[in-house]
Amino acid sequence: MNAEQQSVFEKKNVDPKDIKRFNKQSKEWWDLNGVQHMLHAMNYMRVPWVCDGLKETNYISKDATNLEGCLILDAGCGGGIYAEGLAKLGAKVIGLDCARELLDVAQNHLNTQHDIKDKVTYVCETIEEHCLKNENKYDAIVCSEVIEHIIDKNSFLEACIKTLKPGGSIFMTTISHTFAAWFFAKLWGEYILGLIERGTHDPKLFIDHKDLSKILEKYNAKTVSVKGTSYDFFRRRQDKKWHFGPFTMVSYALQAVKQS
Repeated sequence: MNAEQQSVFEKKNVDPKDIKRFNKQSKEWWDLNGVQHMLHAMNYMRVPWVCDGLKETNYISKDATNLEGCLILDAGCGGGIYAEGLAKLGAKVIGLDCARELLDVAQNHLNTQHDIKDKVTYVCETIEEHCLKNENKYDAIVCSEVIEHIIDKNSFLEACIKTLKPGGSIFMTTISHTFAAWFFAKLWGEYILGLIERGTHDPKLFIDHKDLSKILEKYNAKTVSVKGTSYDFFRRRQDKKWHFGPFTMVSYALQAVKQS
């Protein structure tokens, strides 16, 4: 990819409307009952999933109880919810995002977390920019609730895989490209129940896990696990709201390993 192509892809994958929407939410980002309450609840599922996934692929010891020694890239980190969760499990984390106001929120919150404030670094740039100087660097990449906002998924995922060490994993959660996903995530989630701000998702950008796996395979990453994910809004406890299951029709979690 030459410099001119790189510039085109970078601009194409940064939607000003998304940046404006997420920046507008910045003051509520760390309110556990606010606009991002679903992401706060998701940490109880997606943080241990990374540790379990790296153990299952023999990247870390089977008896590991944390992510000590792992360097993880959070691609599309927003206000830092996932990044802080991974750091609390022992990882060193680079949080990457293009929404400057959100990164300021992330840094301000991190400054209050004295046990992990030296474990997380936030960077304002695109993954396409980041991969140019960080090839084969990370033990794992997390990309949670991000790819459904990306227009050119090929350029985004190619850049992600470039930054990953051989044998390392990319962990992704996203929304399926199905009628069920449109009905529950878009219609019910945004317009009927109001769990998500209206206009957050464009169903045309949703992607089926088989199509996602094909793109990852093209860039030398093999899918090793796909699990359905579901949110139970009837449960009161945040740690019980999200869980894995067999049904991928609405949303799913995918792990792929970079091949040697």
